[in-house]
Amino acid sequence: MEEHPGTWTYDAEVGATYVYLRGPIAEGGVARTVTMDEAMVNLDLDADGRVIGIEIIAEWPGQ
Repeated sequence: MEEHPGTWTYDAEVGATYVYLRGPIAEGGVARTVTMDEAMVNLDLDADGRVIGIEIIAEWPGQ
């Protein structure tokens, strides 16, 4: 199993969490965003088609 320096952020104003799978994403590093139907999830892909980030649009409980 590989280990990567992943991290995440949460923006309470818009109710969205973003998971960085391989550390910070450089400006222009997202080549394409794929929206998952009905799930309120977006996948950011690099130029090679690898998932580098996941956006989850949902408010945290108690927000």
